[in-house]
Amino acid sequence: MISYKSTSKIIIFCPPRKVTGGPEALHQLSNKLYELNYDNVFMHYIPQRKNAKAKNYDIYKTQEIHKFEDSPENILIIPESMTFLIKKYPKSQKVIWWLSVDFYKILMDYRIRKQSFFTKLFYKQDDKEYHFENIPNVFQWAQSYRSSVYLKDHNIPENQIDYVCDYINPIFLNKDQVINKDLSNKTILYNPKKGKNEISELIKNSLELTWIPIQNMNANQIKDLMAKSLLYVDFGENPGRDKMLRESVSQDCCIISGRNGSSAYYEDLMIPDEYKFDFSSEKIPAILNKIQCIFDNYSRHILNFKTYKNVVLNEEAVFEEKLKEIFR
Repeated sequence: MISYKSTSKIIIFCPPRKVTGGPEALHQLSNKLYELNYDNVFMHYIPQRKNAKAKNYDIYKTQEIHKFEDSPENILIIPESMTFLIKKYPKSQKVIWWLSVDFYKILMDYRIRKQSFFTKLFYKQDDKEYHFENIPNVFQWAQSYRSSVYLKDHNIPENQIDYVCDYINPIFLNKDQVINKDLSNKTILYNPKKGKNEISELIKNSLELTWIPIQNMNANQIKDLMAKSLLYVDFGENPGRDKMLRESVSQDCCIISGRNGSSAYYEDLMIPDEYKFDFSSEKIPAILNKIQCIFDNYSRHILNFKTYKNVVLNEEAVFEEKLKEIFR
């Protein structure tokens, strides 16, 4: 169990200037801890850069720190992409936040592989990495159910795993918002950075449909677009609970997804199986047929996404309660 004292510093490690789901979650953590009156909360960017905080995160309260002491009182929040820091600070309490399990091994292997001949001789990077050793002052947070499965598969006991999920940008969380859909809007939204091959095949086989990539937009623009649209399609890898899937359902978009990563688990993507597909060329007609069914009867289909929407709209409150429990 984490031991928090009034003299503790909570230091959140984060890559600089990155605008993706993981860094946003880390900035949300800082902001929420400040809202809960934890004052000694700091962002520590690696590598250090000027203007390290992306402008998109100006809505989140943060304070940057460049140097700190390795002390048993301090609590370091470390994303799974930076687990090389675990053994660098042996005295501090350390939390690994598994925001994207895929990046752990990819980046660890990269750090080991990129070493020069001489550093391999004198600085064994593999020995510096975290390999799920039983270290008393290392704690585990799973952002998704899939992350918890991954940790258990690596012999982390369930009672040592806290489920700590971030939430979507507050712009999407206005529970009093009335969303009025134009049922004649037959456009399909997708993230062009995810599931590129699958989406490309779908577009090629549906020239009569209009596909709109969500790119080069701020949160307000994405929200407005989703609020007008009926459908969001996602065949990405989804290493954690994906932000754009959650944003789309908050704006009453139906969803068609693959079964990759966390999307395979109902606990992470709470939509009926009829909207999830194991993608293959043979499945394209069935996927396109489901798209048409949604367009033809959106009012019936959107009811099947109510459970997922309610979970998404409540995530910030659950996040807050979890932090109170951990840092009591």
